Amino acid sequence: MRIRANSPRSGSEVTMGRKAVAVGAIGLLAALGVAAPSGAASVKPVAPVAHTALADHVAKKVTKVTHVAFKGSYTGTIALLWSSTGVQATSVSGHGTGTDGAIKLTGAGSGTAASTCDPFSGAGSLVGTSGLRLKVVSSTKTQACAVNSAAPTPVTVNGVATVLSGTGKFKGATGTLSFKGQFSIQATTAGSRESDSFTATLTGTLTIKTVVTVK
Repeated sequence: MRIRANSPRSGSEVTMGRKAVAVGAIGLLAALGVAAPSGAASVKPVAPVAHTALADHVAKKVTKVTHVAFKGSYTGTIALLWSSTGVQATSVSGHGTGTDGAIKLTGAGSGTAASTCDPFSGAGSLVGTSGLRLKVVSSTKTQACAVNSAAPTPVTVNGVATVLSGTGKFKGATGTLSFKGQFSIQATTAGSRESDSFTATLTGTLTIKTVVTVK
């Protein structure tokens, strides 16, 4: 039995075989995400298939409206200055409890003194965790009425205050607050001053608009 020896491979065949192995190795490295060394044969990668998003979620801004019920009760001091035509409340300062920490009431105003019941106007604020700035416009709905026609006498006040602005939780607040109060006057002589204690309550609904971003 004769055994035929394998004939030696030519140099060109060996070179081609090495190139095939190199190309195969580079393809494996590319599949595994490994960078090929410098000088190695390059293989052009296949471009990935483009995917189209099903929907684009674009952020937008919307206005959120919140309604908050307000209630406050205060006691303090009102300083009055009388003239021949009316009276000025040069300062109003009180403390108490109110919605969202509105614990302090301040203000000032003026009114006529022509009859037992007279309209008045003024401005004020509710100070605390969230501050509210108020405006009282003279009208038939906003009046101070003396119980008796001559001093000394108790005086009751009733009216509506427009909310101009707020801070903190009440930032951007609008609305109206109805108020009721009482104090007693000692004299109505022109040029006289007095300081009297008062009580007051305020109730109403505040509208707060805030801009929020949604997707």
